Amino acid sequence: MKCPKCKGRMYAEKFYDFVRAFEAWKCCSCGEVIDPTILANRARNHNLYIG
Repeated sequence: MKCPKCKGRMYAEKFYDFVRAFEAWKCCSCGEVIDPTILANRARNHNLYIG
């Protein structure tokens, strides 16, 4: 998978918060993290932006 920000290589990594553990994609080059929640929020915010 390629990073949408820098086109670098992404790998799956497990992240932990206080309640749960989840997997997301992380870029080797720029550190961008993407998971389904992030993608849904970006899509929702993109649709609301009027400019």
